[in-house]
Amino acid sequence: MSREFSAQLKNPTALHYFREVAKAGSFRKAAEVTHVAASAINRQVKNLEDEVEAPLFERGRGRSGLKLTAAGEILLLHVRTIANELNAAKTQIDALKGLKRGNIRMGVNEGFARELLRETLTPFNQRQPQVTFELLVAASPRLVEMVMADEVDLIIAYNVAPHAGLQVQARCLVGSCIMVPRQHPLASKSSVRLADCAPYGFIMPHESMALRPTIDRMFASVGIQPRIALTTDSYEMMRSAASAGLGIAIVSQYLHGLDPNYPHAVFVPIRDTRVKKQAVSCCVRKGRHLSVASLTLLESVAAVLQARSER
Repeated sequence: MSREFSAQLKNPTALHYFREVAKAGSFRKAAEVTHVAASAINRQVKNLEDEVEAPLFERGRGRSGLKLTAAGEILLLHVRTIANELNAAKTQIDALKGLKRGNIRMGVNEGFARELLRETLTPFNQRQPQVTFELLVAASPRLVEMVMADEVDLIIAYNVAPHAGLQVQARCLVGSCIMVPRQHPLASKSSVRLADCAPYGFIMPHESMALRPTIDRMFASVGIQPRIALTTDSYEMMRSAASAGLGIAIVSQYLHGLDPNYPHAVFVPIRDTRVKKQAVSCCVRKGRHLSVASLTLLESVAAVLQARSER
């Protein structure tokens, strides 16, 4: 076999004509299908036969047409395999095109929105700058309604109630912490109990907010009646007020450490066996067919939550 055999087999024209002849059963019929002269097709096939140093067809006379030799059957098997692999590659390339462009709709709780932007959406946008986002902020019950109605592709929310039509893609448990300015008496502690915080005033979420029942249950579990210094319906205002020293804010522990937007504040974990952790879940509607871009982002979010759960 000559040294040029491998190069010849990579010639898509010769392999294509060989496959067409094998499918049609004659050079004439292959010529009609490909709109190429039968003599040209015959020449390409003859070149392949010269390369493999074996006939690929039994060229009989009459209406019986061409038949593949043993060598021809082997080559045809591999040509079909190559064609299948090329089709698979084309499918994957089309998927990449779908990833490079598109729009992702997602819903999140306000308390997680800014961290999501910094840790997930920003890196994704740097890799795929032509993908756009619609980010809707709402309480967890409303987010579930939105994803079930296909108003959003996916949601990331705290303490999502079980739902028959909801599929949890990833989940992690997040502890709570207090947020205080660096000069606060509790700022130097490695952890605190709620009883340690009782002498100080608290920044509390409004009763209309999803976090309020969770915090109320925390205090009830340890038998403490908190002294409320400020109530607000904004998580950002809670953090701003705590950073300014107006009181202690109870917030979820950041998945990736301290909040860079409040460099003068300290987050001290609450270590109390009676205070339960909160579940952060990434969910989609069961049976929903997501775009390639949404699926790729979903994998990134799941990786973030998985990494947090393994700490």
